[in-house]
Order: sequence, then C-alpha cells, then structure tokens
Amino acid sequence: MIPFRNFVLQCFSLAFLSNTSSIFGQNIEPVQAIQIMTQKASEVKTTIYDAYMHERIGNKFVDKTSFFKINVSPFKIYVRESLLGIHIEGLYSEGYNENKMLISTVGFPWIHTLLDPRGKKVRNNHHHTIYETGFEYFVSVINELLTMHRDEIELSYDGEETKLNRNCYKITITDDNFKYINYTVQPGENLSSIAKRLFINDYMILELNPHIDFYNDVKPGQEIKIPNVYAKRMILYLDKDLMLPIQIDIYDDKGLYAGYSYINLIINPAFSWNEFNTTFKDYHFR
Repeated sequence: MIPFRNFVLQCFSLAFLSNTSSIFGQNIEPVQAIQIMTQKASEVKTTIYDAYMHERIGNKFVDKTSFFKINVSPFKIYVRESLLGIHIEGLYSEGYNENKMLISTVGFPWIHTLLDPRGKKVRNNHHHTIYETGFEYFVSVINELLTMHRDEIELSYDGEETKLNRNCYKITITDDNFKYINYTVQPGENLSSIAKRLFINDYMILELNPHIDFYNDVKPGQEIKIPNVYAKRMILYLDKDLMLPIQIDIYDDKGLYAGYSYINLIINPAFSWNEFNTTFKDYHFR
C-alpha cells in the first residue's frame, strides 16, 4: 500500500495513452493507471455488454444478469434480462416518453408499460438506477475519492490477474476512514440527490435508515445516517488492452457489498439509426 497524500496528475499526450505497455514497463503506478482509465472512459460513446451484478440486499446477495446497449449522449439504453423465467426488455431514450422507460415482456404475461426509471417497480432491489449504468458513473466516484479524500486514501497495485478471460491490472483503493455520519436533509433534497451530490450510494443510505420507506420519503430538517464516502474498499480489474474496468468489487465495513462484471464488452460499436427504437428488428416491443 502507498499513502495517497500527494495526488498529482501528470499530463500525458494521447499518443502515450494509446500504448499503456510502453508507459508502464515493469512499474505500474496506480495513479497513472487510474488517470488513463479516466481518459479512456471519456472516449466511450457507445457500449454493448453482458452485466453480471452481485449485490447485497439486506442480509443476502442477489445475482442478476442483463444485456445492455448504451448510447452515452444523448443517453439511450436497451436492456434485456430474465426474471423467474419471464423475458423482459427495457428501452429508454432521453427526452422521449416523458423520460419514462418502456418495459415489455417477450410473450406471456404480455406486459407493455411505461415506468419511471427511479420508481419502485423498476428500482426495487437494485443498488443503482439505469442512469448509473456504464463506466462514467464509477469513474466519477473514483475520481471524487482520489481528489476530495486524498489524505485518507491508500492505493496499491496488486499485480496482474485474469478476469473474464482477459488480462487485467488489479488496483485497490482503500479508505480506512469509511464510516457513517449524521446528515440533515436540506430543502428540495431526497436520498438520490444527496447521493449524487456527495458521490455515495443512495441504496446504502436507504438501508441505513429503515424508517425511510423510499428514496423520496424525507423532509427538510430530517436527520439521517449516510456513509461519508462511497466505499471502504474498491478493487478494480483494468483490462490491459482497453484500460477500462471489466470487474469492480465494492466493500463496506461488513465486507463485500457489491460486484459488477462487464462481460463480452464492446467499446464504441456503430449502432443503426433505430437501435433505440421499438422498430428495431431484434426487439419484441409491440
């Protein structure tokens, strides 16, 4: 471990960023690796991947596997998953359908409806909404940890490891000062807006406050418990070729809190004009 007390980002040219092997040689610098990851994530415009999500809900872990297509800006997403043997498709395009998500089942029971992506029916038993899907969210969280909490952070490069049949750099970010603190809700805030502003997880806040029913069930002046940072430990497995995380493991004071794997990852594929439209040939919206 090395104390992260003097966080200084060096300026690298894009020519060097294109060849991480020549930059690193035999000496991997965690700060440098994260800077390159940030640069690479900023270049992601579209993605396709299978996501494996391993999240602690209450006292047990819930596993979910979903297929995603994402257009970063404007934000558009197609998701496909199976739940209790029922195949479900979701489609969201920023600015359309009153910013609601179209949900449809493939066959019986023939559900076809528009739902709020932040509402209970979509959000139930998920650590995140669709808006936190993809690389941009976790990269922003990591950069917040490394800039605003640099005197508390320790970084380590833990060698190379194979994940999802890909050669990876293993980078660990640790904050032993992770704790729960009191917070007073301000006018206009809910759990999600608090989490977004402070770069913490709103589902964690919800679980810390069992008297709160849902994310918008708070009032100004109410005192709640929140984590002071996103996690006690984050382990990143950076694909050596892509320099993007294909697996992220997140720990709190109890141990493993969540794990996210990006399988069969394709960066910046070219989508057809109707890829995020109900008319696309491979979809089953009616």
